[in-house]
Amino acid sequence: MRHRRIPAPTLQHIWLAIPVLLVAWAALLNPLRRLDFWWHLKVGQLIVETGRIPNTDLFSFTAAGKPFTYPNWLAEVMFYVVWRIGGLEALVFFDALMVVGAFMLVMATVRLKQPNHRLMAVSMLVPALTFALYSNLRTQVFSFVLLAFFFWVLWSVRAGRRERWLWLLPLLMAVWVNVHGAFVLGMGVLAGFLVSESVRRWWHGDAPDTLSPALLRRLALVLVLCAVATLLNPYGVQIYGYVRQLQQDPASQRYVTEWQPPVITSLEHVLIFFAPFFIVMLGLLYSATPLDLTELGLFVGFSIFALVSTRNGIWFAIAVAPIFVWHMQALRIKPLAHLRQRLGLPEPSAPASPRPRRENALLNWLLVIVLAGVTSLFSPWVRPHLANERLRPTLVDPVIPVEAIAYIDEANLRGNIFHVQDFGDYMIWRLWPEQRTFIDGRVHLYPADLVEDYIAALSARGWEAVMEKYDIAYIFLPKPTEENPDPLPLLDAVRQSREWRVLYEDGKSILFERAD
Repeated sequence: MRHRRIPAPTLQHIWLAIPVLLVAWAALLNPLRRLDFWWHLKVGQLIVETGRIPNTDLFSFTAAGKPFTYPNWLAEVMFYVVWRIGGLEALVFFDALMVVGAFMLVMATVRLKQPNHRLMAVSMLVPALTFALYSNLRTQVFSFVLLAFFFWVLWSVRAGRRERWLWLLPLLMAVWVNVHGAFVLGMGVLAGFLVSESVRRWWHGDAPDTLSPALLRRLALVLVLCAVATLLNPYGVQIYGYVRQLQQDPASQRYVTEWQPPVITSLEHVLIFFAPFFIVMLGLLYSATPLDLTELGLFVGFSIFALVSTRNGIWFAIAVAPIFVWHMQALRIKPLAHLRQRLGLPEPSAPASPRPRRENALLNWLLVIVLAGVTSLFSPWVRPHLANERLRPTLVDPVIPVEAIAYIDEANLRGNIFHVQDFGDYMIWRLWPEQRTFIDGRVHLYPADLVEDYIAALSARGWEAVMEKYDIAYIFLPKPTEENPDPLPLLDAVRQSREWRVLYEDGKSILFERAD
């Protein structure tokens, strides 16, 4: 019996692996975030254990019983199942799989036009940075994969391949509408692709890269089927109203940073959007091939979308990265030629075609082993045991006061707790139903006056009245850190008050109770 030899890795494989590994490492090193994850995990547990989706707020005492929509129910169930199987380690690994899967679908879309692999690897470092910054585990990671898959299928059809895969999109849309509200992006991309390709067909006729009338009709039918598939959710057509309400929620728009437009003076926003945008813009300006109508529409549309809200930077990366890399192949730097003419320098002679170098298989294997070793060190099953702060040994966001929340649970404290928003989501996971939150990551749930009371109390403006208004028995606040050395004004005010005394204190947080 013959044994197949494992093919030796080539430099081409190693080049292409570099941007993928950068995304994987970022995802593996990210702890489970303090906001917009833990309450989803609790909802998944409730759905699995009760067999039904809640329809009101269960987790806070400030909005208890208020009607609340849980459109991400399927993603929440998946989170809980993954946690039941492998704990927090499995959740971190699942996040890495999803983010890397979306990034590799973008790379698969890029490879439809067979670019130079080194140029592709270098060019893909630009979207890789954006993916790395968005690699926290949230329900939107499902949308990363699904939007990237939609683009891969549509561009494949445009390239004359995988036409039958179009029929898979309505099935995926039925899943998408139950995992994340960005399903409307999939609908928008399908509609925009159909319109722009129809205009291109009308303008260019039977050009090689235009879709045939029969294929355009098939694409229109797929769009209709996807629209029908969006109704396959517990809320029916009302799901669109929820998405619109979430986009227009005044509290989110005013107080949540990721819902606000990116600011060019912020380094994080520069890395998320502005730097990729200007790099892509320069590449497209100096490309010898102009953008066609579909490419132009995607670039302009997703650029505007990313300028509206910081959270939309990832959609820009998924949509525009293939267009950017394709046009980088035709890069033509004219200023260098003009400078050469002004200086009277001769045109460089065409270099002789180099002989193909024979690769060293042993060296390639050594590089692969080193990269695999680094990846294993970053894995959630290894790095917590290394006790190296640079490798972020904790799987939970270090801002979360895990020990203090465990104390609240063990002490079986009763009574309303005023706490910072950063603590709320993990409190839902660990303390519900014995304790409920004042505020948490679901900002769109809470009325504007409560959010204003919360901000006023943290600023120590009329904080005693806020505590009386909401019948607060405990105040739970973070302590200053190296990143935020200035204490909250409320912390100093409560320390100086005789009506409150310290019940628990550690390096991260402090818990006060009423002195009486």
